[in-house]
Amino acid sequence: MVQSIAYTRYYDKVYGCWLGKCIAGTIGAPSEGRKELFDYGYDPRSVENMLPNDDLDLQILWLEVMERKGLEFTTEDLADAFFNKCPYSPGEYAVFKKNYARGIRPPTSGVFNNSYYLNGNGCPIRSEIWACISPGSPELARHFAHQDGIMDHGGDSVEGEAFYAAMEAAAFFEDDIHNLLETGLSQVSSQGWTHEIVRRVMQLHGDGCDRTFTRESIINEYGHPDCTNYFQNLGFTVLSLLYGEGDFIESTMLGLNCGFDTDCTCATVGAIIGIMQGAEKIMAAYGFSDPGYVLGVEVQRRSNCIADLAEDTCRIGAAAAEQKNPAVKIMDAPSFDPLPHSDPPAPITLTVEYTGTPAIGIGESCQVKLSVQNTTDAGMEGLVRMDCPEGWLCNPAAVMLNLEAKQQYSVPITVSVPDDTERLDETNLLTASFSYGNEKTEYQFGLVGAAVWRLYGPFWDNCLELPTMDYWDSYYEHISGRNASERADKTRAYHLNTTVDIEKPYLPEPSLRSRHSLPSHKGHLVNTHTDRFSVNDLLGWQGPCVVYLERCLFSPEDRELGVLIGHTDAYKLWLNGDLISARSETDWCTDENRHVLRQPIRKGVNRVVVKLARRSAKADFSLIFCEEGPTSTHISDFSSFAVMTE
Repeated sequence: MVQSIAYTRYYDKVYGCWLGKCIAGTIGAPSEGRKELFDYGYDPRSVENMLPNDDLDLQILWLEVMERKGLEFTTEDLADAFFNKCPYSPGEYAVFKKNYARGIRPPTSGVFNNSYYLNGNGCPIRSEIWACISPGSPELARHFAHQDGIMDHGGDSVEGEAFYAAMEAAAFFEDDIHNLLETGLSQVSSQGWTHEIVRRVMQLHGDGCDRTFTRESIINEYGHPDCTNYFQNLGFTVLSLLYGEGDFIESTMLGLNCGFDTDCTCATVGAIIGIMQGAEKIMAAYGFSDPGYVLGVEVQRRSNCIADLAEDTCRIGAAAAEQKNPAVKIMDAPSFDPLPHSDPPAPITLTVEYTGTPAIGIGESCQVKLSVQNTTDAGMEGLVRMDCPEGWLCNPAAVMLNLEAKQQYSVPITVSVPDDTERLDETNLLTASFSYGNEKTEYQFGLVGAAVWRLYGPFWDNCLELPTMDYWDSYYEHISGRNASERADKTRAYHLNTTVDIEKPYLPEPSLRSRHSLPSHKGHLVNTHTDRFSVNDLLGWQGPCVVYLERCLFSPEDRELGVLIGHTDAYKLWLNGDLISARSETDWCTDENRHVLRQPIRKGVNRVVVKLARRSAKADFSLIFCEEGPTSTHISDFSSFAVMTE
C-alpha cells in the first residue's frame, strides 16, 4: 500500500524535527553531564540563544555528503567527512578518528579499541536525518542509520540509532507514541538491551509508577557511570515521551530533570515531538520563532535558518521517495535540482575483512580475508598481490585468479611480523591490488602495530616479615596479634595471600636495571594490542603483585601532548626519567581517569616506564597520547622499539 503525504505537510514535519532538535537540545545543553534528579521549570530565557550541539552538527555533515554524493553514498563517504570536517573528538569520536587514521575502516573502526564507549550515545543522537529522508519507511531509515552508526559504535548503540530513526520515520504518518515505540522495536533485535529497556519503561509507566520511581529504576537496572552511555539515556528518552504525553515543553523538561546526557535526551525528545506535531503547531503553541542554529563542524550552509535546513533536507527526501522509498509518495513537491548520480561500480572491487583483531605485535601473525568482486558480465583473469610494510611477510603474497562474471572470490591471507623486528610502527598500511590487462585496482587498509613492552616481574611480598630461625623451630610464636582472632587472620593471610606496596622499589626506579639474572629482573617482551590492557593477561602469577613495563617510543619531532591514563589499581608513570603521574587508590577504569596536559615529548626516542600494582582479582590500565588534551584527535604516529636489556 502506498502512503501519500502533501509536500507542505512533509516540509512542516521536517521543519518541526529540526526546530524541536535545536530548541530542546539548547534547553538540555547546560546541564549535560550532571547526574542529579532535578526539578526545573521551563524558562523562555533558556532558548534566547541557540547552542552548538554535535547531535545536529554531524547530521548536517551527512546532509552535505548526500548533496555531493547522492543517495548511493557509502559508510566510508560519511567516515571521510567525519574524519576531515569534525574538529572535536570526545569519547568514541576520538576512538573512531584514531582507528580511521590507521587504516581501520568501518565497521571495525567502531568496535576496535572502543571498550568503554562502544555503547555510547554518540550515534543514537544523530538519527533524525535518516528519518527525515525516509518518511513512512522505518526499514529504509534503519538501513541508513546502520550505515552511520557502525563508524564509531557497535552493538546496542547502532541498534539504538536504528530504533530512533524507525520511530521518527513512522512519526510522519503516526502520532501515537505507543505505536511509534512499537514500530521502533520492530526494527531492532528482540534480544538486545534496546528492546528490554523500552519494554521496561513502558511497563513501569503502564503500572502507574511515578516518573521519579521510573527514573530510579532505569538507573538501578541499566545505569552506567558515563553520563553519555546509551542505555540509561534511552530509558530517560522513553520516560520523557510517555510521561510528557505529547506536550513539547513538559516532555523536554522531563528529559532535562532526569539528568545525565541532557542535551541529547532533550534534543531527541524535541525532534520526535516536532515530527509528530509539525513546526506550525509547535510555534503557535509555545510562541517559538525560528531561532537559527549554530554549527561546530566545518560545513558552509546557505544560511543558519532552520527553515532553509528543512527545505534542503526535503530535497533529499523527495529524491529518496522516488529512488528508494516506493511505498511513500510526496504530493506536489517542488522541482528540486537533481542529486548527483553515483559513479558506476569499478570492474573490480576489493574489500578486506579482519578475521580477528586488526592489530599485530612482534613475533605475531594475524589473518585477513581479501574479497575480490568481478562486477562485469564477462570473465576476468588477474593477479592478486599484497604489499606490506618492509620486513613483514604476507602468505600468499601473490595469487592468480580466474573470476567468472559477477563472481566474488575470497583469499585468506596471513600477515606476520618476524621475531627479530626491532621497530614497530603504530600505523601500518597494507595495499591489496588486482592487476588485469593494463588495469589495476587497489585497496589500502591498516593493521595497528601493538605496543611493544618489556615486562619485569611479578614482584610480591609475604604478608608477614618473620625473623631468621632454624628450620626445625616453629614460626607460629612469631605471629603476634591483640587476640586470637587477629592472630588467626595474620596466619591465614600468610598462608593464603601475598601483598604489595606501590611505594616499594622492587627494581631500581625508574632505570629498572638490575644485576640479577632472574627472569623477573631480566624481563621479556610482551605486545598489548589496545590502549587498555589487564595485568592478568600479561603473566600467569595469580596473586597480588607489582609489574614494571618499559617501552621506547619514537617521535618525529619535539611537541607537547596530552596523556590520558585509565586505571583500576595503583600505578606510577615515568616519561624520560620524570615521574609524571601516580595514584595509590583504586578507581573504576575509564580511558580518562587521569590527565597530564601539555606533556613535553622530545624528538627521537622517549622512554616510558609504568609500575602497576594488582592488589585484588584484576588490574586494568590504559595509556593514550593525544593532541591538545582529552577532546582532540588521538595521534597515531609513534613507533615502538623493542627494549633490550643492557
